[in-house]
Amino acid sequence: MRAGYLWLASFLVFPIVGAPLLNHRTFRVFGFPTRAVLSAGVGAVLLSWTMTVFALLELRWGPALVLVAAAIAFALRLALRGDREIPSPRLRKGGGEGRSSRAIALIGYGITAASLAAAFLATIAGRSTSTDLVLFWGPKAQQFAAARTIDVAFLSAPFLEYLHVYYPPLVTNALAFGAMIAGRFPWGAAMLTFPLLLAATAVGLTGILRTGAPPPAAAATTALTVSAIALLGIHASVAGNAEPFLLFFEILGLALLLTPIARSTGGKLAAGLLFAGAAASKVEGLVFVLAAGALFVLIERNASRPLWRTLLLLFAPTALALGTWFLFGASRSLFWGYKGYGGLVRISLESLPSILQAVGVSLRRAGYALPWLVPLAVFLLIPGKSRRALLPGLAAVALAGFLLFTYLTTQSDPRLLISWSAARVLSPLTALFALASFAGRSAQ
Repeated sequence: MRAGYLWLASFLVFPIVGAPLLNHRTFRVFGFPTRAVLSAGVGAVLLSWTMTVFALLELRWGPALVLVAAAIAFALRLALRGDREIPSPRLRKGGGEGRSSRAIALIGYGITAASLAAAFLATIAGRSTSTDLVLFWGPKAQQFAAARTIDVAFLSAPFLEYLHVYYPPLVTNALAFGAMIAGRFPWGAAMLTFPLLLAATAVGLTGILRTGAPPPAAAATTALTVSAIALLGIHASVAGNAEPFLLFFEILGLALLLTPIARSTGGKLAAGLLFAGAAASKVEGLVFVLAAGALFVLIERNASRPLWRTLLLLFAPTALALGTWFLFGASRSLFWGYKGYGGLVRISLESLPSILQAVGVSLRRAGYALPWLVPLAVFLLIPGKSRRALLPGLAAVALAGFLLFTYLTTQSDPRLLISWSAARVLSPLTALFALASFAGRSAQ
């Protein structure tokens, strides 16, 4: 019990690491809770990268990790020297005043709170427990914590190939960091990353969106996003695996690009660091980063100037995080990149109908596909879509296309793989549809 509490308390180190950057005046447009959440996200990315660098240099993990990662966060402030404080958002005329608007906001907050409670209760009841935690996230984190580094001998064992040694390192590093503080890896507490990260996502998303729209719109969008993810997470059993981390980084990173702070260097840097967290959490996170970053450059041309700086801010953190990981794998002869389920030489178009049917069955089993259908319906019912809605909308298309391509190039029958993964891999679409609704209205 004590180890579980200590392990959960270790997450408080993340905002401390990221605070030197998020305390910059650029981010004062956000309230303290939002800045704390963003600091935690940035801190987790920097700490995980520092852990990978230490492993690459054959340095054992210890207290120096926190000091080095916090120093990097402070050094990143140098990139924000020209940034000025962004004015606090003002309520639009008729958009955030009056009893009806306050009632809408309160209803949104209530739905969000109820969704978080449902995720928490399902987690402690074991209803949403992920088998992936038992199969590879937990064992790798436990072993890395004991070795105080990325254990090459453990990952090299041929009978442990099922551990997916090439998977990006952030989730395992974060879990192992807490295990070092707690003295062991607490399996029960690890499941609570689902409600914990979902709550952090709710706080961060509300604060970010309120800088681009009145409180009712921000509260409603957050409620739609969180309730969909909670329902999906319970049915798809994500407690303890990488999906809560992935969704946290993807949602908050993209939300930053949909609000006025995206015009600042600090806003793009924070988004780039969160994107790095997504890419370092799961393989498909890289697809999201490439799609979202490229779409932002194409759609928000005014906010993307100068182009070279925007590209650097959005993509350099991901390139550095994954580049260091691939360098570690190659230097230890563990892996040379991501392993796929198929290849370009074999695209089985004749299996497309059966694949689509299997995906449909997988989505129906996850709450009758409501986590996708409801946000999509909300987006379709909003009149007068703005161009900014293309950013999350086309990002959703890119992710769906990546999933379909993966299944079409699978050498064996993909239906078993689809039953395992489709609902979880498509989980970001629920948030992207909700954010498309927000972007479609907030720019009008």
